Amino acid sequence: MSSDAVPKRGRPVRARREDIVAAATRMLVFGGAEALSMRGLADDLGVSTAALYHHFPTKAALTIAVLSARADELPRPELPDEPRARLIAVSDHLVEVLYGLPWVVELLVSGDSYGRSAMWILDEFVRSARRLGADDEYAGFMYNVVWRFVLGELAVRRSEDERREREHRGISRPRWTEQADADLLAEFPDAVRLLPKWNGIRTEYRTVTALQRVIDGLLDGIRATP
Repeated sequence: MSSDAVPKRGRPVRARREDIVAAATRMLVFGGAEALSMRGLADDLGVSTAALYHHFPTKAALTIAVLSARADELPRPELPDEPRARLIAVSDHLVEVLYGLPWVVELLVSGDSYGRSAMWILDEFVRSARRLGADDEYAGFMYNVVWRFVLGELAVRRSEDERREREHRGISRPRWTEQADADLLAEFPDAVRLLPKWNGIRTEYRTVTALQRVIDGLLDGIRATP
């Protein structure tokens, strides 16, 4: 029988769950959310897509497993007992953790995935808000406000990181305040007055201070509710 007549073997239809999660994590870390596909992952592992779907019926189910596995590896910080301080601390922890995991942010923003092991953050936030007088609905609103703050904070930090990287390579780019012409903006006197101070305002900015102000404003909303 010629070699051409030998039937070709297909790819394996079995793979270990932990190997799939590890490979998916690598793809996300190095390529971001867009880099992860079930077919690409199957190619990377040298198995059939059926081997993946045996463990994870959908891509969302796989990303949930990836996020949960990653969250399991992260230590939980010591949190203060006082509920307001606890709200601030757990929110600041969320910023710092996600800052180091940009691919996680991409998955969470889509709204399709969550990390089961990271649900303690939401649980702590809601419990602390309840201790301060919020009902479940307002506690959920508070968390949504903080979550959107976190996303904005992370976007600005990434932009600053990219700016520093360009400067390290000798590529500088002026900031908008350095390009703004006070004469052309004379109709906006309050904004113009701030231009010389803007660098110092930006430099003095602290995430935890901003979080304190945001959360205090949200707590005022509890007290204003009849």
